[in-house]
Amino acid sequence: MRKRIIDRLSFKVFLITFVIQVLFGVMIIVLLYSAMPLSWNSFRRLEMETKFEPFVESLNNTPYSECGKLVDDFILSNDCHIVFYRGGELEWDDYPASVTNSEYALRTRDDVLKLINLENNKEMSLSTSGLVTFHLGKDRVYTVVCLWTQKGENVLLEAIKSVLPMIIATIVMVSLICSFIYAFLFARPVRKLSLLSGKIKNMDFSVRSGSKRRDEIGDLGRDLDDLSSNLNETITDLNQKTIELEREINRVNELERQKEVFFLAASHELKTPITIAQGHVRGMIEGVSPYDDHDAYLPRTLSALKRMESLINEILTVSRMQAENEITHAKVDLTSLIKSRLDEIQDLLDVRSISLVTRIGKNLYCDGNAELISMAVGAFLSNAVYYSSEGSELIVSSSGKDGQIIIEIRNTGSHINEKDLPHLFEAFYRSDTARNRRNGGSGLGLYLGKIIIERHNGTVSLDNDGPDVVAVITIPVSIPNP
Repeated sequence: MRKRIIDRLSFKVFLITFVIQVLFGVMIIVLLYSAMPLSWNSFRRLEMETKFEPFVESLNNTPYSECGKLVDDFILSNDCHIVFYRGGELEWDDYPASVTNSEYALRTRDDVLKLINLENNKEMSLSTSGLVTFHLGKDRVYTVVCLWTQKGENVLLEAIKSVLPMIIATIVMVSLICSFIYAFLFARPVRKLSLLSGKIKNMDFSVRSGSKRRDEIGDLGRDLDDLSSNLNETITDLNQKTIELEREINRVNELERQKEVFFLAASHELKTPITIAQGHVRGMIEGVSPYDDHDAYLPRTLSALKRMESLINEILTVSRMQAENEITHAKVDLTSLIKSRLDEIQDLLDVRSISLVTRIGKNLYCDGNAELISMAVGAFLSNAVYYSSEGSELIVSSSGKDGQIIIEIRNTGSHINEKDLPHLFEAFYRSDTARNRRNGGSGLGLYLGKIIIERHNGTVSLDNDGPDVVAVITIPVSIPNP
């Protein structure tokens, strides 16, 4: 379920920070306003004194009879009071002098005293004065006084009022900036770590925070990275072990199945020579014809027993290979081994008029058990001879390439039925039962040869190649001693 924006930490951090900043700004303004005493506007006094000096100069240059209009204009334009006193000394108890043609100049002492003796402590009267000389037959000196009242005011509040929009904009801007900074510093990395933990929850261990921060958030990010890495390694290891375990279970099950099938087939194969030998011996003992001809049936009985002995030896060898007992390894001269096996089948080749073509490479060595490898190579050679037509050609070649010794056995003019190809390396499988038994084959040769070569880290194959049948054996080259 997707989270609403108000539920997100980034929004909460932003909103809380923004509200706190705004409240803090408002609180400062309120505290300053409440703590600031009333003050008098010094700017007003400076303004009045600045304007009064030119006014006095203009009076010095104006006839007394014409100064009334100039006085009224100054009073109206500056919201103040003007009073004239004769003489150069100012005493508030003196009576004011009248100003010709002026409607607003102060004329009575009471009016002046009311202005300068204000009882309201929130208002005060300020004044400034100057000397004016009028030429009236003889010079007359007047003291001109400017009076005005000011209310006590909170200067800070007035200043705030004048720049209030700018203050509000500044507070909001600063609050927004601070909120974004806090959200960026805290909420964003936390959200990133939340996304990382979510991917870890979904079994995605490839992500990393890559945090370089030195604070607690950085420590948490690095801990999540380590957790992801450790979980990835652990789960990968568990998966690998699970795969290996499944393979081992399947292999053990397959071996058990093969052993069961093998021994069932072996018991069946052993029955034939045993039955033959028993029949011959019983007939000879009981003198039943034609078994009373011992000279004829004793060799047959011996042949049946030898076949049984050979089958038992092959069964024992297969059992040893399947049990994966340790094989004694030594450096094996494959060149000499192949030539020796070819010499052994030479008589059979001559009887069947099969010509032999060899291309045996020199100095071909591998690591393994010479007796077992000889048995495997002999099985493939015997199979090639048994399945070759009379007058055909048997081509045997061997060479070294890319760290492998490759032995190729080709019998020309032969062909394997396609339906038999997948079963050639199965125990006791016969594509032509009558001929195999006639030739003395046990049905274990190729099966045993494959097991032996694979135990030596090699491979075997048997397939049709055009008009020929080709068997290929590969065995790793012997590693030279350092």
